[in-house]
Amino acid sequence: MDNLQAERAVLGACLLSAKAMDDVSEILTPDDFYDYNNQAAYRICLELYAENKPIDLITFQAKAEDKNLFDRLGGQAFLAELVGDITVEANAKQHAQIVKDLSKRRQILATANLMSSLAWKTDTRILDVMEEVNKAVLELSEEKSTSVPVPVEDMMASVQKIIRETCEGLRENRGFFSSFGDLDKIVAGFQPGSLNILAARPSMGKTALALNMSQFGGRRNFNGTVLFFSLEMTAEQLTFRMLSAQTGIPLSDLFAGNLTPNERQKVERTQLHGIFLRENSDLTALDFRSQCRRFKMRHPELSLIVVDYLQLMDSGKKNTYNRQYEVADISRILKTTALELDCPVLALSQLSRETERRVEKKPQLSDLRDSGAIEQDADTVMLLYRDDYYDDNNFQLNSKATVHVAKNRNGGTGVCNLTFQREFTRFTNFGDD
Repeated sequence: MDNLQAERAVLGACLLSAKAMDDVSEILTPDDFYDYNNQAAYRICLELYAENKPIDLITFQAKAEDKNLFDRLGGQAFLAELVGDITVEANAKQHAQIVKDLSKRRQILATANLMSSLAWKTDTRILDVMEEVNKAVLELSEEKSTSVPVPVEDMMASVQKIIRETCEGLRENRGFFSSFGDLDKIVAGFQPGSLNILAARPSMGKTALALNMSQFGGRRNFNGTVLFFSLEMTAEQLTFRMLSAQTGIPLSDLFAGNLTPNERQKVERTQLHGIFLRENSDLTALDFRSQCRRFKMRHPELSLIVVDYLQLMDSGKKNTYNRQYEVADISRILKTTALELDCPVLALSQLSRETERRVEKKPQLSDLRDSGAIEQDADTVMLLYRDDYYDDNNFQLNSKATVHVAKNRNGGTGVCNLTFQREFTRFTNFGDD
């Protein structure tokens, strides 16, 4: 299933027009070409494009000769064939889309064959078969296949283009921003594919902080969609909390119905958008991955996944007697899911009781409960702490909190100061009203 004429038309357009290369590089990868020589020729065009060099017959020939490919491709006869039928720039996109569509059809056939062979494996658990089928379908639905290794030279063009556009202010940071200024300065947003850990002792406020990030944060100029897994609280309880944080009406008054007429109107007018709550008290790591995959297929704008909290999850594997090994499995599945869906995962985690035994109560990375694998897999680790948590004689409605970014794979570490407004289960930037 191929169209070699369309493939040659695309390559000819790239050799004749810089604008055509801009358009085509956003649509095609070398693997989308059916013919091997056409694949190799497109890789050469991408290398020239990444080096910001002009792409024409002379530069193409020089690059191909440097790689000892020119004669193998067919030499001057090959070039003459590519540019023999002059392709106008406006048609390059259409021809590239033809090549892409046929590539997708070949992938569909390959996926169908894979699903057929999986179905006949009667010695494999049906849940494992369904897992593989879901993964294959998800990869098929994505623009960029993750099922085969990608040569770094193929990535250079797109990466350098991203850097150029970012430097020139033409591309926004794709990270999910927490809405807390000092924290966002440190982590530069939770990046797609990252695993981010928010850890604290019980009742320190980690659920409230995660809800606040989901509710008031987002991607700049596009908030996207948040999928929030709760293993401890119901969707109704979480909605009450978000409503209190949104309206500034004490949570206790919302539960009791002690509202003034103005507050009742405020509640009726309030709308919360873009957050999907999933209450799963018995969620396994494998269920989590499957549910996230299905959700991403229905909501491709998914921009943050939250898990509250990691230690309540089960690995889904039988005969796992060592909890540290089990948590390591869970942590790894969270990370691979983030990478696979190109979406940040924010996982809440409990800290061990070691903090209680020290004079200095502020948490450390070593306090992560159950497994060092959490620290190893995480791109960022944030430790939430409030002094008043340990002081029964100093109860405050509004208390100072700190988020210590103890690990940041893509940047520096530091401390962010916040204010915890207990009545509304809301954190705000320290110093804000």
